[in-house]
Amino acid sequence: MADSETSTSLSRLSRRDILSTLLTAAGSTAFDRTGVARATTELQEDPALAAWKFWRSAHRKALTWCRKQQRLETVLARTIGFPSVTLHAAELRQPVRIGSLESFEDCARIAPSLHRMREFVATELCVHQARWDDMDREIGYSIAVRQEEISSAEEAQLADQLFSIDATSIAGITAKIDGLIATGEPGETSDEFPWPELRKIRSNLFQIIHQPIGHTG
Repeated sequence: MADSETSTSLSRLSRRDILSTLLTAAGSTAFDRTGVARATTELQEDPALAAWKFWRSAHRKALTWCRKQQRLETVLARTIGFPSVTLHAAELRQPVRIGSLESFEDCARIAPSLHRMREFVATELCVHQARWDDMDREIGYSIAVRQEEISSAEEAQLADQLFSIDATSIAGITAKIDGLIATGEPGETSDEFPWPELRKIRSNLFQIIHQPIGHTG
């Protein structure tokens, strides 16, 4: 059970890493280095592009905290381990690892002989949790989790603003599509509709944006 908990917890936001990589490789680098070659004033006046830049900054901040809390959780899981106790009983087909008294009660209903172990299990879980909490305070894991939650909420709010604003330039439209892909695509190379199509549209728009002024093809 501990291994399952570790895997679930550490992978819950792994998609953010993939999407951030996609954003950097396909979108933000182009905007950061060269801007939009076709009209600088267009960039300055398009509210959608401005909203995209605010959202991107929040996205990067959330990503930073996400990576930090994942790294610290890995340290805790490897050093202390998620608080748990392994139960053995004749009524159970195999040993069961539980992480809470609620889980213990569920097992005890199946294996009544476990009831006599309740106090021992409660003590063991408490001791293990105390060790986890001590190291948590030392390395700042819970702080990182909270900061990731705050920055993710800010990112979501700015994403809503981005999608609600009307774009007035090709760059603004491209930014909105880029944000849509980053927040909605289930995977970097998802072949489910409409993600390949949206990636293609975004690529076409980038090509148009970065054509020299006066280029006719």
